Amino acid sequence: MASDAKYAYAVARVRVLETRLLEKGQIDRMVEAKNAQEALQVLGETVYGNAVAELENVYQYEDLLDGERSRAYQMVRSFYPDPELVDIFAVQYDVHNLKVLLKAHFMGIEPDAGLLSPGAGSIPLDSLKAMFQEEDFRDLPPALRAAVEDIREAFVQHPDPQLVDIILDRALYEHIFTTAGRNPFLRQLFTHKANLVNIKTFLRVKNLGRDWAFLERVLLPGGDLDRDLFRELLDEPLEVFSDRLAMGPYAKVVEEGIREWQEKQNLTRFEKLADDFLLQFVRQKKHVPFGPEPLVGYLMAKENELKLIRIIMVGKINNLPTEEIRERLRDVYV
Repeated sequence: MASDAKYAYAVARVRVLETRLLEKGQIDRMVEAKNAQEALQVLGETVYGNAVAELENVYQYEDLLDGERSRAYQMVRSFYPDPELVDIFAVQYDVHNLKVLLKAHFMGIEPDAGLLSPGAGSIPLDSLKAMFQEEDFRDLPPALRAAVEDIREAFVQHPDPQLVDIILDRALYEHIFTTAGRNPFLRQLFTHKANLVNIKTFLRVKNLGRDWAFLERVLLPGGDLDRDLFRELLDEPLEVFSDRLAMGPYAKVVEEGIREWQEKQNLTRFEKLADDFLLQFVRQKKHVPFGPEPLVGYLMAKENELKLIRIIMVGKINNLPTEEIRERLRDVYV
């Protein structure tokens, strides 16, 4: 366990990084920009200025986001006394890369470099590629190693790319909860995340008319919503599902998310409210002096910021109305 002094230094560094996060006014200026080029110019007036200057055109904004994400994770790893805490968030990019590499492997093709995330994960991308070349996955965390082995065996009988996603998504949360240990803050945060993903999965599976056997396979471990709730309500009207969650913490997310789902057949509102719920949860704990809360808050705030930039750039490139872009935006952390 790191000393309080080391935590104090790390938290002080996090506080400095927080001052470099985009403010609501800067986000609003990007939203109000006439087009994608002007939105990028606004971003260039912020701490993203050097990265923006390196872009050849507005369509390369994903390169900027990938680079900034990698820099953020490398930065916090350089000073935080518990690197495994950083990796609990970075491992999602390892899982993403494993999905891309596994699917390419089974298809007998080279993985699409544009789909890979080279710098944010806890395992260097070259190391992951070497594992496939040598067919040796012993250096993966246990849950991920077991998942890769399960996928390789299952794919022989059922060559379905969806298996890759299902098995690795479950393994990701098994790994997260193992790494989180007994820390109540981390466990509660990822319990909320698992619950919200499972609710969204329930809505999609119900819409597709799939049965409980399929839903049970794709629900994530770690959530504390009773699985019987999903099983019992799979064939009931969505209003019944909404009513059953009306007194819980996700009432607003579910009620408004389901309403838009029924009206527009998309989960944009649900996803926005779910992200806002999680950001508010970590924001409430950001001033804890020595625990993981400030770092977790910063990492989630940075991910949220990159998502905001992506939403704006996609909207501007596709000429979406300003109000439609604004409706999709998440809260800001600062």
